Amino acid sequence: MDYPSIAAAAPVFSRRIADRVRERFADGGTFVPVDLPGKPEGAYELYVAEQVVDCLDHEQSSEPRMPLDEIERAVFRPEALPLHLPAFRVPGSAWSVYWNGWAADLLRDLIGRDNLELRLVWSTDPEAKPHRAPMGF
Repeated sequence: MDYPSIAAAAPVFSRRIADRVRERFADGGTFVPVDLPGKPEGAYELYVAEQVVDCLDHEQSSEPRMPLDEIERAVFRPEALPLHLPAFRVPGSAWSVYWNGWAADLLRDLIGRDNLELRLVWSTDPEAKPHRAPMGF
């Protein structure tokens, strides 16, 4: 299994996937080995998105809600978006990780459409409709 994780904020990837994206994801975070029960040691790695970027439009975004400080409606300032990073965090919402489209598409291509759900959080395209609950289930 290439993606035994359901948490966008703490994705666990097989070594095969981690090795394929490691170089492109290096600027945004760190890969940490994890051991899963019943799997060989070193077979999986957790990707920790470390970059915190103040790119939210605070007037148009919803306030973080407890207990995880999730932002239900995130609106970003396009000029402040770190498009070079695969994923990033925003101040005030430590548990939320936002993935840029290029990185999400790359992961879906490697992992498979049926194994990775992508949810649109925000777009500069006025025709694009964000998912009604991008961070929840």
